[in-house]
Amino acid sequence: MTPEDNSNPPAPDPAEIEKLLEIELMQKRAGWQQAKTQRTTWRALSFLFLFLIIIAALAGYFIFLSPERMNELKSENAHQTEPASPE
Repeated sequence: MTPEDNSNPPAPDPAEIEKLLEIELMQKRAGWQQAKTQRTTWRALSFLFLFLIIIAALAGYFIFLSPERMNELKSENAHQTEPASPE
């Protein structure tokens, strides 16, 4: 073995380490921003879906179970159950 093999590797340059860390941090920030955008999109879609479900339930109630509709159904049932008059 020669003395050159046992020599310590050169010390890293602090400015170079700082640049590399800054680049890594910028990449992480970009990833965090992208994840935040995705979460915001999914949250908005979730609220939109929930809103549509509530609107559909209200529309179904007013179409099928409104008091006027129930009265119509009762009157139809009353007419159907009346005995036919012999003529």
